Amino acid sequence: MKMKSIVLTKIPPLLLGLLAWFAVSMTAMADKLPDYNAAAGMLKIGKDPERPDAEMFHIAYTLKGADPATRPVTFAFNGGPGASSIYLHLAAIGPKTIVTAGDGSFPSSPARLQENPDSWIRFTDLVFIDPVGTGYSRMLPGPDGKAVDPKPYYGVDADVDSLAGFIRQWLTVNKRWSSPKAIAGESYGGQRVAGLSRVLAEQYGINLNRAVLISPALNVPLLAEPFPPYELLHSVTLLPTQAAIAAHHGKSTIRNDAAGFKTAEDYALTGYLTGLATLGRMNAEEQTAFYAKVGGLIGIDPALVALNRGRVGEALFLNNLLAAEGKVLELYDGTQAGDNPNPGKRDELAASPRSLSILSGVLLPPFMEYLQKDLGYVTERPYTVLNVEISVLWDRKSTLGTPEDLALALTQNTDLKAMVLHGYHDLGATYFVSRYVLEQSVQSPDARKRLSFATYPGGHMFYLLAKSRAESSAAVRSFYESAP
Repeated sequence: MKMKSIVLTKIPPLLLGLLAWFAVSMTAMADKLPDYNAAAGMLKIGKDPERPDAEMFHIAYTLKGADPATRPVTFAFNGGPGASSIYLHLAAIGPKTIVTAGDGSFPSSPARLQENPDSWIRFTDLVFIDPVGTGYSRMLPGPDGKAVDPKPYYGVDADVDSLAGFIRQWLTVNKRWSSPKAIAGESYGGQRVAGLSRVLAEQYGINLNRAVLISPALNVPLLAEPFPPYELLHSVTLLPTQAAIAAHHGKSTIRNDAAGFKTAEDYALTGYLTGLATLGRMNAEEQTAFYAKVGGLIGIDPALVALNRGRVGEALFLNNLLAAEGKVLELYDGTQAGDNPNPGKRDELAASPRSLSILSGVLLPPFMEYLQKDLGYVTERPYTVLNVEISVLWDRKSTLGTPEDLALALTQNTDLKAMVLHGYHDLGATYFVSRYVLEQSVQSPDARKRLSFATYPGGHMFYLLAKSRAESSAAVRSFYESAP
């Protein structure tokens, strides 16, 4: 030991400095994103490929020098319906991301861009798609040169067909048919993923290798409002998220960690479910104990829980958990709270303190500068981040995008693996709904092995938390690189 100590003390200070610089440089090189190509453009689509009637804007990132036969390509989109892909692009998985505090809060405007250390470009090429009516994607002029009504694209079936047609066209134009193929969708985009996983195989000859559902809102008819008094599933799958949010604010009887959340999940499927189902058979003492148990878990006064017979809906919960502080919780991230604009209305959803419209205004300025200066894409056409009209006009009369679609795709395509990512604190698309309906729907033992779940602190956009984004990116990378 003495000999080693003597040798170290004889290293000249200059050499020590060079060694330290080398170590720092190697670490920086390891963290740096790989070299990639970035391109923005349009692809024309239509039911008849020879007579396209719309064009879809997209931005593609491809690794330089990669072998197309082994390099995966992931087609990514958001939801709404009516949302462009800017949210996943600049806040989650793209090579560039907005600078945030990393605590789930929105940055102030104007926001700035930086390299995203957690970008999926490390393990897959990325193609961000804007559906018709969002971003720059629009209908093409008709034969008479006049504008064409885009409403035929505003529906469940037509939307999935248009995305499938785009994917087929992009693979052809870019000579990527031999590549492993994946799709990733957020929120309503999760319903798109479920539908596409089946339609791509059945109608387009495209067998997927990976499917990622991010905070998915699947097509589950039993969870559609209004809820009849005998429907228990909504309340049961809501309770674990309410408990997690209450624990975050120090108002729950469970611990604020994964073990505590598991306690709430177990109770939801046992004591809470049977309690709701047998409430009419309980005596007064049993009912009081039941309401106290539920109230303690979700941080709500047992008297209010009793008034609503054990079912505290989203609006009541969001308005009442921090009512004493004059605060209302954010629907899509219950860790975030703001002043309640209507404190007298505790049974209605208040105006969101962190609405998508605000986030849209945060993302658009840096996106436009990046698009024009870095990618050289300049057009006078306005970029539509969020088209609310589309959601109003959307034709939802379809059974496509259900858990059963994904189950069938997993059963038929043994090369397909699916991963579902959620935030614990999202009341807009709760994690326990996805887990419950998919575990019930995916019945084949082999398919079930190829379906995985991961849940992280945070809300609908859990990736606004730096730690959750890093951990989820690492998990998805392992998911992609694991054996089929």
